[in-house]
Amino acid sequence: MPRPFREALASTPVVLEIVPPGRRVSEKAVNTFVERVRDSVRSLENLDAVNIPEVLEENHAGQPFYRDLDPRDFAALLGDLRVDPIVNKVVAHVPSESLLRRWIHESLEQHALRNFVLVGGNSSRVRYPGPSVVEANRLLRTATQGRNDIALGNITIAERDHEVDRLVEKTRAGCDFFTTQVLFEAEPMATVLRAYGRRCSSQNLKPSTVLLSFAPVSDYQDIEFLVWLGATVSPRTEEALLPSPGGPPGRASLEVAHTLWSHLHAAAAQSHPAVPLGVNIEEVTIHNFDLAVQMAREFPSWRGGDGAPVIPGPAPVARGPRRERGP
Repeated sequence: MPRPFREALASTPVVLEIVPPGRRVSEKAVNTFVERVRDSVRSLENLDAVNIPEVLEENHAGQPFYRDLDPRDFAALLGDLRVDPIVNKVVAHVPSESLLRRWIHESLEQHALRNFVLVGGNSSRVRYPGPSVVEANRLLRTATQGRNDIALGNITIAERDHEVDRLVEKTRAGCDFFTTQVLFEAEPMATVLRAYGRRCSSQNLKPSTVLLSFAPVSDYQDIEFLVWLGATVSPRTEEALLPSPGGPPGRASLEVAHTLWSHLHAAAAQSHPAVPLGVNIEEVTIHNFDLAVQMAREFPSWRGGDGAPVIPGPAPVARGPRRERGP
């Protein structure tokens, strides 16, 4: 068994997020992708976990459409990776608490999983059938009472109103770590980190680790895709992300992420105790897979670096419709 991911949370963990292949992809293509992931993970000596999101879209009524493989099934296909998998579950769409308890039990016993990210629904205006994230946290903690190898995560969206209140509530309900939306701007994430750290300090609460999500961008089509998903990228950041003539595609976006990490690391350190950080590296699209692996490989060289001042801009960029928007 690999080292439990929970043990890495205090030491700047590095996580690679891999989107599962589509349900209609051929078996041959899935097997090819699985081998590609395995080879890449083996090449990353500093990697602590592989994060597997649950990708879904919602219609106007908030009903889900599952486009990609179930994260637990994809984790099973990946097999022994030398590092722990983290499976995501959108709990808002689980019809009842009893069915969520069953999912938790199956994940622990049949799938031998021990790392989870529990996610809410896409919209705060929809009444979902499932439990809230806080309620789901408590159910999972009750089911895993006495186990010190379970790592429980949630999502943080810095531009959401009262986000620090949500972070504190989820921390009290047992959350060990948060993953952010994909970030291309420092604000409002820096402000949220500082406020979360101060709030935890004032309430004698240990802050959870925040995994800052970064993703490479290799061309303008990637930026257009992000904007189509609802992203906001400032003109100055867009210019910084795009490769210079003759430059290697994606290299500029790695440099932007490095600078952003330095800025947010400094913000997180302004509370006592400091908010612990890590990174969650995503590919925006499949053609950026190798760039995402390269970003994960380079991250250890970012630690402790001051970096150039980051260009202030708008809110963090959303990865896509699978990220929660509700509580």
